[in-house]
Amino acid sequence: MTNVIGPDVSFYQDDPETPQGIDFKKMAKTAGYVIIRAGQNTWVDPDFKVNWRESKLAGLPRGSYWFYDSRTEPKRQAELWAQQYAADFGELPLFADFEESYMGPYRGWKNWYTFLERLKQLVSGKEIAIYTAYYYWRDNAPNPTTQAASLEYFHQYPLWIANYNASEPLVPKPWAKGEWLFWQYTEVGDGDLYGVESKGIDLNYFNGDMDAFRARFNLEDTPPPPPPDPDPLPDDDTPTGVMYRVTAIPSLKVREGPGVTYNAIGLLYTNDVVEEINANADRSWLKIRKTDGSLLGWSTSAYLENISGTPPPVEKRMYRVTASPSLKVRVGPGLSYPSIGTNPYNSIVEEVDANADRTWLKVKNSNASLIGWSLAQYLKYTRI
Repeated sequence: MTNVIGPDVSFYQDDPETPQGIDFKKMAKTAGYVIIRAGQNTWVDPDFKVNWRESKLAGLPRGSYWFYDSRTEPKRQAELWAQQYAADFGELPLFADFEESYMGPYRGWKNWYTFLERLKQLVSGKEIAIYTAYYYWRDNAPNPTTQAASLEYFHQYPLWIANYNASEPLVPKPWAKGEWLFWQYTEVGDGDLYGVESKGIDLNYFNGDMDAFRARFNLEDTPPPPPPDPDPLPDDDTPTGVMYRVTAIPSLKVREGPGVTYNAIGLLYTNDVVEEINANADRSWLKIRKTDGSLLGWSTSAYLENISGTPPPVEKRMYRVTASPSLKVRVGPGLSYPSIGTNPYNSIVEEVDANADRTWLKVKNSNASLIGWSLAQYLKYTRI
């Protein structure tokens, strides 16, 4: 059996002093999935939102992890973690990372229990798993003899086990030998091979081959549709007067176009102020200009805070139907919803809403006689 390999990454894999970020398209050529650090304590990983979006666009199944920190109240950590996703929790589990040794007031397995129970309330129905190492778990989890029932509580969560330089991982109770979902088997993988800037990278095995992996996480056999043109407004650069403050720490890359595949042309630093000049269709990237005019380019909007006191400019989002002879309009965003009509090929519709990952758009036709949901892959953004 060939175990499916994938890395786990964080801001440590992105050198803030260089213009490039993680190349997830390169990663997708080698990896079967990626697990992305969401944060720790009350700190969100500064690269999380960009990594989460760009890995999805590269077609990589995604999981995420939160480094539990005993210096901060457990429920607060769970709540901050759950707030990061905008309903897109990824294809793999949310992994609670238990390995810290800060000896804070919220150390110990009873606080882990509080953390996990609060997280379950917030992400109802989403699979949660545990990351840990054998000896750390053995020394900090409930005692298997005197606290057997408390230890068994954690058995409901699949295990991601860390164990380097071994032919098979040591597995702590309450899990049995071989009862692991992922195994982090090295921390010195070839970073360049996986498209990251750090020389070394954590690598993991899934406990099964690709067929088992796809079945375990209910992954479709066909890849997702390609994202829409990321730069639909190349020739309409008009200053908007809307100002933003850079929140990335310590810096934010500025690129030639709206996406990580475009060349970087400079850096903005924390608290720099910029003006919006343009935006892509879903406003995930903004074209911005420094107040002194020294830098003009595109940056991800995830780390730009509107400080103008006025909302960004709103324009009608118009699309041309590319499905032939027509495109179905449904009651809701999915094929299981009934059809309520069609829009013919080459007709123009206006966006009025979208689902979380923008694979479905709610649109209305020119006279508003038909309003409903259609597949975004058959709608091409157009300026009228």
